[in-house]
Amino acid sequence: MSQEYSVSEVAQNNGRDGKPVWIIYKESVYDVTKFINEHPGGAESILEYAGKDATKAFNQVGHSSDAIKEMKSYKIGVIRKEGMQVLSTQPTSADIDLNEKQKQQQANSSASEKKRIKFFFCC
Repeated sequence: MSQEYSVSEVAQNNGRDGKPVWIIYKESVYDVTKFINEHPGGAESILEYAGKDATKAFNQVGHSSDAIKEMKSYKIGVIRKEGMQVLSTQPTSADIDLNEKQKQQQANSSASEKKRIKFFFCC
């Protein structure tokens, strides 16, 4: 059985302050600390996703089958199922901003409607 990690545990291993560099790929956790300097795409492309889910970015680049095979040697565990729920259900700041904008638009719309009704009845 694989070691299980929470999303927050992975996030703590972001390469900063001497910590290892972990990434998530397809619900698995990889310690890529030793691979960073060997990565053909450069260290920065890995460090950008240090402590995060790199699945989408990894798939968009189109890695070779050899790269995928080599990746298996860096696998250290999997994401706990409740950790994956956190990834998929927590609102992002963009979601919160959008929700606030919608509330503001509704409030502005209601105020405009009230002004039109007052004007209609008074004149």
